Amino acid sequence: MMENEKGKKGKKGFAIAVIAIFIFSGIIVFNVFKFITKKNIEVQKDESIPVQITESKLMNLDWALEQTGTIRPMSEVNVHPKVPGKIIQTLSVEKGDYIEKGTHIATLEDDTIKAQIEETKAGLDSAIANLKQVEANLEVIAMDRLRLESLYKEKAVAKQRLDHMEAKYKATLQAKSLAEAQIKRTEAVLKRLEIIHHDHKIYAPISGYVSARYMDKGSMSSVQQPIVRISDDREVKIITTATERDVPHIKKGMRVEIQVDAFPERIFPGKISIVNPTVDPVTHTCDIEIHISNKYLTIKSGMFARVRLYVGQKSALVVPRDALNRFPGTGSYYVYTVEDGKAILKNVKTGQSQGNNIELTSGLKLGEKVVVKGQNRLKDGTTVLIEDLREGAEDQGRTQK
Repeated sequence: MMENEKGKKGKKGFAIAVIAIFIFSGIIVFNVFKFITKKNIEVQKDESIPVQITESKLMNLDWALEQTGTIRPMSEVNVHPKVPGKIIQTLSVEKGDYIEKGTHIATLEDDTIKAQIEETKAGLDSAIANLKQVEANLEVIAMDRLRLESLYKEKAVAKQRLDHMEAKYKATLQAKSLAEAQIKRTEAVLKRLEIIHHDHKIYAPISGYVSARYMDKGSMSSVQQPIVRISDDREVKIITTATERDVPHIKKGMRVEIQVDAFPERIFPGKISIVNPTVDPVTHTCDIEIHISNKYLTIKSGMFARVRLYVGQKSALVVPRDALNRFPGTGSYYVYTVEDGKAILKNVKTGQSQGNNIELTSGLKLGEKVVVKGQNRLKDGTTVLIEDLREGAEDQGRTQK
C-alpha cells in the first residue's frame, strides 16, 4: 500500500515537471520571436530610401515683374447737367449705346429761360432805338453848335447862348455813351442767357459707350448727380505699382503681357505708357500706367488682370519644379537636400519661373544637392540612397529656354 502511494506521487511530480518545461520553452520561444521582430523593425527603420537628385545652379532668366490690377477705360466721363432744378424733358440714350462726341443726350425744360431771352431781346431792341434817337439829336445839336460858333465869331450872338449850346452838346454826347453802354450790358445779359439756354441741352463730351444711366426722363436735374456715364473702351489701361527697387529698370515703352480670368489661355499685349517720375514716400512704390489696344472690346472694364512686365534678363539660382514641395494649406515651399547620406528639409522662397526651372530667392545655396524624385517618402533626417545624379539639368534648361 505504501508503494502504491509512492508511485502516485512520482507520477504527479513528473507531470508537474513536464508542464514546467513546456512553460519555460514557451517563454524562450516568445522572447526569441520578439527579438527577431524587433530586429526586423530596426532593419526596416534603417532602410535607405532611393532618390534622384540634381544640383542647384545659376541660369539667365527673362526678368519679369508680376503685378495685378484692374482694367479701366482709357477715357471715362460722368455727364452732369449744368443747370439744377429742371425737369428732364427728353433722354435719348440708353445703357450700351455707342455715341459720338457731340451727340445730343438730354434736354431740360427751358420755358423760363426762353421767356428771359425774349424779354432781354426786347430790351436790346429798345436800347438800340434809344441810341438811334440820341444819335439823331446829337447830329442836330452838333450842326446848331457849329452855326452858333460861326455867328459868335462874327459877334452876331452872345457868348451865353454859345455856352448853353456847348453844354447841351456835351450832355447829348454823354447820353450817347450811356445808350451804348446800355446796349453792351443788354448784349452781355443776352449772351449769358443764351449760354444757359444751351446748357439746357446736354451733349456727349467724348465718343464711347453709355456704361451707366443714373436718371430717367421726368427726373429733376442736379449738378451733383450725373445723368449718364460714357466710357471709351477701344483702348484700356491698367494702373499698377512697382517697388522703388525695381523702378530704375522700368522704362516707358516696355512690353507687357496681360491675362484676365475670362480668357485664361490668352495673352493680351500692352506697353508701359506712363511711369510716375516720383516715388510715394509712404509706400515706397511708383505708379505705372499700361495701355492696351482693345479694338474689338474683348476686354471689359472692371476685369481683374495679371500683369507681367519684362525688364530684361538676370542671373538667378534655379532648381527643377519637381524639387519643390508645398506645406499643406499654406503657400510656403520646401525642398529636400542631401547631406552625408541623409535628407535635410529646407524652407525656400520662390521667384519667377521659366520652362521647368524655378527661381529660389532664399533658403538654398549654389551647388546644393536637391531631391527631384522620391521625396514623397522622405522626412527630415531620413537616410537616402542616391540612384541617379542628374548632370544634364543645365542642358535641359537651355533647350527649354
